[in-house]
Amino acid sequence: MAATILGFDFNEMKAQPGLSIVRSENGAWTATHEIVIKASDFADLSANFARGNLLSLVDPSVPSPFDEFLTIDTVTFVRSEGDLITFNVNATGGTSQFENEELAPGVEPTYQLTGQLTNADFSQHRKWKALIDGDKRLLGMLISGLLNYDIADDILYLNNEANAKVGYIDQLNSPDGVAFAIRIQQGQTTYQKSTYTWTETTEGKDQLTPAQINKLGQISVPRGNPPEPAGDRDWMLTSATQSQSGELYRTTLEWSLSDEGGHDDFLYD
Repeated sequence: MAATILGFDFNEMKAQPGLSIVRSENGAWTATHEIVIKASDFADLSANFARGNLLSLVDPSVPSPFDEFLTIDTVTFVRSEGDLITFNVNATGGTSQFENEELAPGVEPTYQLTGQLTNADFSQHRKWKALIDGDKRLLGMLISGLLNYDIADDILYLNNEANAKVGYIDQLNSPDGVAFAIRIQQGQTTYQKSTYTWTETTEGKDQLTPAQINKLGQISVPRGNPPEPAGDRDWMLTSATQSQSGELYRTTLEWSLSDEGGHDDFLYD
């Protein structure tokens, strides 16, 4: 028990048995450790436990290579009998994830493909995109309330001052245009659209690189081995996040798959 340890020298920090070091699936390391000091030395020694300090500063016996990169993250301490204070130390660390804007050798990223359905306007549907411009304009007027559609008579119309139906000068020219008009007249203007994202996660001592930040919102080929769907599609980097625990950084990049035809390379290349 820590409370029975005797024979402290002045400003001595005694590491306790049971140093635990755990490796994550991304190659990052976390450690837990107990260090005991005399309560009378607290004012002199507490600064050694500051966040970002090497764990080896408070325990020089931390084995290599962990003594070079495990840094203190969080610390709690309790005062016990015998005028002793026990520091419970959590440390984190890792190696470089990136080299010349690419993954560094030995890095172990994880990848995830996510597919889900989201509400989207009819104008994003592939059948809408295939309509002639005239039909798109008429359907837009129908959505905005400038026109109405009589489903039984298959006619677009205006209401005159006497609230009588007056056929509009232009009418829909395609079966798909009519199918959209029926749904719009019935109050539907959205559909369930499939979206896919490809996510890369790394952990180590590096933050997001300038190139990764600058590519946000651009057409980009994901790392890893994402599936290649049929059709002329491509990926865009749509999210870049970074979190920090001690000196350990967790970076997450997310790419979104385009509809058929790809992202607009004028806007996003």
